[in-house]
Amino acid sequence: MFIDETIDLPDYLPERLQSDFLELRKYYDADDWFNFDIFFEGVEATVKGYYLAGKISREDLNCIFRKYGIM
Repeated sequence: MFIDETIDLPDYLPERLQSDFLELRKYYDADDWFNFDIFFEGVEATVKGYYLAGKISREDLNCIFRKYGIM
């Protein structure tokens, strides 16, 4: 589990995703790996849902996946 600090996410991502990423950051910064992992599973599903619904692009999806090590 990691967050790649060199990758910036676009500002135009849906607010729900942005707030989820802030919550992930909170757990990450606190070294709370249990809650990070549990919450991360939901965030990953939400990201995929937004992509399948056409609300984020394939480029956005790949950027998020690279930032959070999903690959």
